Amino acid sequence: MTPRYFPHRLQGQHALLEEALAEELGRPEPDIRVLSRIKKRKLQVKDRMRALERQTPTGGLHA
Repeated sequence: MTPRYFPHRLQGQHALLEEALAEELGRPEPDIRVLSRIKKRKLQVKDRMRALERQTPTGGLHA
């Protein structure tokens, strides 16, 4: 995989985690442990996206 596709992969992961979070929150009794894991993973992905933005000459995720 070339580096230029990596940001799109992270954005896709972030979107999937957002959907999983919404789905869990939509349950009658959301599992706090599941919510915590999803939120933690979402933050990790977001941190990786920000780190990549800092490394990109244009400062953005679009290569």
